[in-house]
Amino acid sequence: MKKTLFMMLCSMLVWTSCKDGKQGGEAADVVADSLSTTTERAEAAEEETEVSDNVSTIDVEKYWQRFQELYKEGDLDDIHYPLTKYAFIDIDGDGKDEVWVRTENDEDGALFFFDDEEEPQLIITETEGKRLSVAKGWVGNGYPAGGPSYINHYVVLKDSRVEYDFTDFQVYENHEYYLRDTEITEAEAKKIEDEIKRMGEGNAVTPEWQQRASK
Repeated sequence: MKKTLFMMLCSMLVWTSCKDGKQGGEAADVVADSLSTTTERAEAAEEETEVSDNVSTIDVEKYWQRFQELYKEGDLDDIHYPLTKYAFIDIDGDGKDEVWVRTENDEDGALFFFDDEEEPQLIITETEGKRLSVAKGWVGNGYPAGGPSYINHYVVLKDSRVEYDFTDFQVYENHEYYLRDTEITEAEAKKIEDEIKRMGEGNAVTPEWQQRASK
């Protein structure tokens, strides 16, 4: 069984914090300003989202068990199949790869960045019904959340770190907007949504998947 919608929303928003610990409208202003900087950077980068050609210094085998653990913690399904393949992708165009991992059937997976201690940190998970869309500087998905509810979820990266986590939770024509677990106003959310659009629409990318070495 799936977890409740409340747990779904909380689970999605647990991984990142609002920039500089700010709340509400102040946080939204900080995000919008930072998004403008990120947009300028993305526009100066290559036209297409960078998908690495298998050249990376990341030893995926070293982190594989941790990938599996974080994926299991972050995904909302009760059944988690083993991750078996991986690809390198530079979402924010800074020259440092993120790692995209998936199950053998390509239905479930997750994206990771590496922190200052070179430890993997979860960016976002995916399932068959929650396919990821990747653009210059952000990754996200949109999916039904039960009944008339719908969720649009965006994670923006900068310098190979999660800059912020934004969610638009819709029920019929009503919307609730969140930066991590802090609700913000429609006007504040509009600034963020406009900047995300400026960064570019989601692009369908075709990573070059590699099978994990058998153990």
